[in-house]
Amino acid sequence: MQVTDTVLMIRPSRFRFNQQTASTNIFQSENSADENSAMKEFDDFVSMLRENEIEVLLFNENINADTPDCMFPNNWLSIINKNLFLFPMLAANRRTERRDDIVESLTDKFQLKINSDFIPFEKEMKYLEGTGSLVLDRKNKIAYCNLSSRSNEEVLDKFCKASEYSSIKFTAATPENKEVYHTNVIMSIGNSVAVICDEWIRNETERKNVLQSLSEKHTIIHLTSEQVFSFAGNMLLLKNKSGKCFWVMSSQAFNSLTENQKTKLESDGKIIHSPINTIESLGGGSARCMLAEIFH
Repeated sequence: MQVTDTVLMIRPSRFRFNQQTASTNIFQSENSADENSAMKEFDDFVSMLRENEIEVLLFNENINADTPDCMFPNNWLSIINKNLFLFPMLAANRRTERRDDIVESLTDKFQLKINSDFIPFEKEMKYLEGTGSLVLDRKNKIAYCNLSSRSNEEVLDKFCKASEYSSIKFTAATPENKEVYHTNVIMSIGNSVAVICDEWIRNETERKNVLQSLSEKHTIIHLTSEQVFSFAGNMLLLKNKSGKCFWVMSSQAFNSLTENQKTKLESDGKIIHSPINTIESLGGGSARCMLAEIFH
């Protein structure tokens, strides 16, 4: 399955600009945004999902840990073929987001096997931050990965061996030649549609390989730099209990899309969106980053 009807979300209580991630996240902005407004944005986002009958497994932030980015759980866990993979992360305060209580809850509820083989890579300063680093074509078992300081090729190869996925590797950079920290800010894959800012893949061979692979099963929507900085790449296709599909994104992302792009997306599912400007600004992540898919 490419699309799930259940997601894990973590409700923050002390969300703020994370200094430990800022040097590798060009989307973060330390500004005067009201951090408390992030709580309302989060709650409204959850309400939007539930109103459309998408199941949300909601946990609260661990008040005994300093986890300013806890609302982005997709970076530390991912479920593939009844395996719950735990991933190595760059920032020290993000590693404490990995929670035994959540892992135990998920493994008990859905009869999952835990794979924590990648965590020791943190001691070697090698990282692979879940479905931030990986954009998965689950139907065709392909992992797309933009190699970066947070996405290491050696860890990727080990993941692909363990998950029985093949990989499509590339390196992306902004027009100003700044590193792109995660793959999921420039691309997303649905059932029949894929979105990507392929102009940020500078190597022509890599770009052709990515586009050729995507085009075999998907209609490609090409994003501009401006749309990426509006988080249009950070969307996710979900479904509800009735099987109806929805593209989930932020209102900023939605407003950046052209009518033609929206029409193409809607061939896969209805677009739903909610404003999360504070989360996007201070956290440097958007809708997709907030959603850890639960396949069961």
